[in-house]
Amino acid sequence: MSPVAYDPDRPTESFKELLRKLLAGYEFDVKGLYLKDGSVEPLPAEPAVVGKVVEISIKHYLDRKLLQVGELKCIRASNDRTYPDFSFNGELIHPSKFAVDIKCARRNDRGNRTRSPISIGTFNAHYFRRPDEQVGNIMMPYGSYTAHLAVIALYDYEDATARNTELLVVEKWRVAKRTRSSTTRCYIATPTLIDDLRDENGAFSSEDEFNEFWRNHSV
Repeated sequence: MSPVAYDPDRPTESFKELLRKLLAGYEFDVKGLYLKDGSVEPLPAEPAVVGKVVEISIKHYLDRKLLQVGELKCIRASNDRTYPDFSFNGELIHPSKFAVDIKCARRNDRGNRTRSPISIGTFNAHYFRRPDEQVGNIMMPYGSYTAHLAVIALYDYEDATARNTELLVVEKWRVAKRTRSSTTRCYIATPTLIDDLRDENGAFSSEDEFNEFWRNHSV
């Protein structure tokens, strides 16, 4: 018997609950950077470095948890340029398929916002603008997924490492804004207020509205 349950009558919400249960026991346990001489250096303060280590830690934790769920299949991206990080299918959730990306964000000093908007996705990729086609840099056609989700890892940087990690499981369109997260790249921003991320309180009332807006957005 599977340690997690899934309700096919409410596939997306049920899979989000399933994923939250799989991730419920996660704790960031990396002490630092291991050197050849056996010493351990603290993680650099650079958010991109800490975020990448947290991301790898979550991926390894999820891999271990998935060993307990034989009827749930997970395909990891072959490289960092392929979307999504994980594709889920299998007997447990058939005929649904879910795309899951991992995102990391450092809290501000007050703990109520992320230091900068999270890049929840890109709007100029061929796979996003041509959702029914099998194009490069995606494991399956974008439109073949039942939902596109993100695991958002929120953390504090204390004592040269990540502390107080909180994992959110959200639908990407539900936390998307109508603005870019970068002035130079085609990335979609999320709210910086953490309560808005927890509540999936973005700028769109439906996924169709999100798709129409961002697929027609100028590059």
